[in-house]
Amino acid sequence: MQTYVAYYRVSTKKQGQSGLGLQAQRSSVLGFVHSPALLVGEFCDIESGKRDQRPELLKAIDFARQHKARLVIAKLDRLSRNLTFISSLIDSKISFVCADMPDANEFTIHIFAALAQQERKMISERTKKALDEKLRQVGQWRKSGRVFQDPLISAKAAQTNRNRSLSNENNRKAIALIKALRSAKVSYLEIARQLNQSGFKTARGCLFQATQVMRLATRSTEQTEPK
Repeated sequence: MQTYVAYYRVSTKKQGQSGLGLQAQRSSVLGFVHSPALLVGEFCDIESGKRDQRPELLKAIDFARQHKARLVIAKLDRLSRNLTFISSLIDSKISFVCADMPDANEFTIHIFAALAQQERKMISERTKKALDEKLRQVGQWRKSGRVFQDPLISAKAAQTNRNRSLSNENNRKAIALIKALRSAKVSYLEIARQLNQSGFKTARGCLFQATQVMRLATRSTEQTEPK
């Protein structure tokens, strides 16, 4: 019977102590493995997703090898947002699976890791531009100050970002997969099959059909073409 080693990551020490975020990851993993008895080890790193020096992940990989178990994580971005790191992990031949997309193969995981890395870069660039613009407007910038602490604006911006992330995350991943497969001359019918196999749903919660894949591909091309 297949056994598993779970890997979790939380962003701060406070999250690790309180269990905030960690419990959701554990629930996702337990939902995937079905029985706690199949979970032979659990490891958790406390650090930023931008860093790939993760001692607990290395321990989890080593433990999985020793026990001939499979590494399981709640979400792909919990493992790493660095494409090179994902590639190295795949090359290490350790068997791993993402609980949120258990049917994803190595090719699919490569695409999503590349997308996560691109998003991280874009967020960093947008943040820098916003800070530069604020600096230009107010003529000062203090990391520990209150120049940017407008509660109403901050709350609205945070909610907008959350809503946008929830509504667009699956679409971005689906479109990234569609583009990659189309560039490899894969048919719309086969792309629909792979999307369905990876657990994707349409906006109405249905399985993908070839015509819907074609529409998404066309729409994404139109959006990226210069006006």
